[in-house]
Order: sequence, then C-alpha cells, then structure tokens
Amino acid sequence: MNRKRVILIILGILVIVGVFVAFYCFSDRLDKAAYAQSDDTPLVEEVPEEVLIRMVGDNLIHNSVYFAAKTENGYNFDMLFENVKEEIESADVAIINQETILVEDESRYSSYPTFGSPTEVGDAIAKAGFDVTAHATNHTNDKGTSGILDTLRFWKNHYPEMKVLGIHETPEESDIMYLEKNGIKMAFVNYTFGLNGLNLPKDKEYMVDVLGDDEELAKILKEAKENSDILIPILHIGTEYVYQPTKYHEKYVDFCIDNGADIVLCAHPHVLEPYGMVTTTNGNTGLVYYSLGNFMSNQKAVPRILGGMAEIRLVREKNGEVKIKEYDMIPVVTHYSGKYYSTYKLSDYTDELAKKHTLQKTESFSVQTLKDLYEEIMKRYRSDYSFL
Repeated sequence: MNRKRVILIILGILVIVGVFVAFYCFSDRLDKAAYAQSDDTPLVEEVPEEVLIRMVGDNLIHNSVYFAAKTENGYNFDMLFENVKEEIESADVAIINQETILVEDESRYSSYPTFGSPTEVGDAIAKAGFDVTAHATNHTNDKGTSGILDTLRFWKNHYPEMKVLGIHETPEESDIMYLEKNGIKMAFVNYTFGLNGLNLPKDKEYMVDVLGDDEELAKILKEAKENSDILIPILHIGTEYVYQPTKYHEKYVDFCIDNGADIVLCAHPHVLEPYGMVTTTNGNTGLVYYSLGNFMSNQKAVPRILGGMAEIRLVREKNGEVKIKEYDMIPVVTHYSGKYYSTYKLSDYTDELAKKHTLQKTESFSVQTLKDLYEEIMKRYRSDYSFL
C-alpha cells in the first residue's frame, strides 16, 4: 500500500470520527434543552433559601444627640447610621431596638429619665435600611398613650412597610408579626420587662407588650411557632450595666426557648452580654444574644459605647426544615465628638477617632481597650457556662 493511500485512509477515519463527535454533542445539547423545558427538575442547581438577619441594640436618644441633629429645617439623624449603613442595607432583615418613643410635638422632646424623641429619628431608621423596629422598652410609656399613638401614626403615615413590634393601636392587633423573606417565614414578638412604673390605663394595657402573664405568653409563642419556620422573640430585659444575664433574665429566655423560640434577641442593659447556643434544663436549645448593648447614646463610660450587631444566617435544608446556618456578632462603637454622633464597626474604628471622642475628657481608652473589653465579656461567660 503506497504512502498516499495510507494518508487518504487516515484522513477518512478522522472525518468520520469528527462527524460522529459533532453529532453526539449536538444531540446532547438538544436533549439538555428539551430537559430544561420539561416539567422535571431544572438543570441549573437551585439556590438555597437563605435569610441574613442583623440586629442592633439600644438606640437611646439623649438630648445631646437630638441637639446635634438639629438643622435649619428640623432634624436629621442620618449621621447615626452612615458608618454601618452597608451592613444594614445588605441584610435581608435588619432590626433596631428603638429605646425611646417618637413624638410629634417639639415641646415634648426630652431626655433622661423620661424620653421623647423627634419623629425624624424614624426617618433615619427607614432610610438606613431597617425593616423591623422593636418599640417595647421600659421607656415606651414615657410620654403616655399619646406618645405611643404618635409613634404608630408616624410609621403608618410615612413608612407603612416598616414592621413595628411591641406597641398597638387597638386590642385586636396581634402580638405576633410575620415576615417572609426568600421563602422563609419568620415570626417576631417583642416584650419589655416593665415600663419604669409608668403604668398604662387599665383599658389601654394592650398598647405595649409587657412580660408577666406567662400562660398568655405561652399561647402566643405556640401560635407563632405553628405558623412560621422560625420564631424570634425580642426581649427588653436584664439588669443595666451588668455583663451577664440575671436569673430573671435567664428565666424568660429559657421560657421562650421551651415554648418554641429558635432565636432570642435581647436589649436593655446598655452594655454587651454574651451570645451563643443555649440549652435549657428541659433540654431545648436556642440561639441567644443576651444583650446587644447600646447602638447610640450619650452615656459616659467606655463599656456603654461598646455594642454589638447580631448576625444570623438562616437556611432551608433539603428536608424542608429551616435551621441556623451560622451566627456571629459584629462589635460596634458609639462615637461622639462635638456635634457628630455616629456608630462604627469596631473593625473600622481607629485610635485617631478614639482620641477625638468626647469621653476622653473623663475616661481614657483606645481601640485595643475596646477589643480587650469585648473579649473579656464574651470569654468570661462562655468559660463559666460552657456556652459554645
């Protein structure tokens, strides 16, 4: 067989193989296209149903804060949130504990011990990207029922999409607020331990959700659990300036978990307390943030300018159950200098900023001071109680 003939045979074989490969690839593409258009499972892998929740602690508006926010045309509190706005906006559900009630009449603005804050605080909360505002605090009744109605009217008229917890206009309104994001249905409730002795009228007690009737609370938690994937009580509870929960605090956290709560988020002590998975004496487990500390205030002590932003990611697993995928806390710092009040992530805070802090006039601190305090609070409790 001459050389020319061999070459022709080889070329013929290569052509046949090439045609076969091309036909196979084309057929495969047709099969995939037909499959993708069928009613069967799509080719593209489904994205898991996930929800990222972030919550900040007490937004405590002292008069120095609203004096600093005063403008020629009213008040502007945007500066409070501008350094953490990215974290707030990027959360699927962003929550704030609004410590002080919002009032319409400027003559009723006031500071400690009975607070009344400009409604423009609410404007800044909404513009920052928060989805949920928890209003049941020990200061909710500081301006009486009219202050509560002012707050409800503000949200209803200006930001009806805001989910408002813990306060009510009518007795028919449920304590439970449902919120669905990315296919995951969450149930929220919000309760305070009390109202600083400023009791509501007997026929208006429904206006603020207050702890006390455990039997009724158990019913509400059961209803919320049965109608949601995840139950999240937000409790305004604890002892001020104490770095770990009291027995009363733990009692209600455990009560919530034993009655179906998956996550319990707490505020009120004005300082940080630990967080982690907690198992009750009844053997039920839930994720607890015992105190997120202050987000904003004019309180004058280093521990009171160190707060936290809870960060929790939920995911729906293949069996259909929604679980906590991961959780963390982002330490934050309340900064105030002159007429500038704002909160920073601790990771973004610098010694240069710390040196300008008004608190330096009475109490010296650095970024390392804040980091050491954060670690001390978290490690102390976790070591004592095998938290994680």
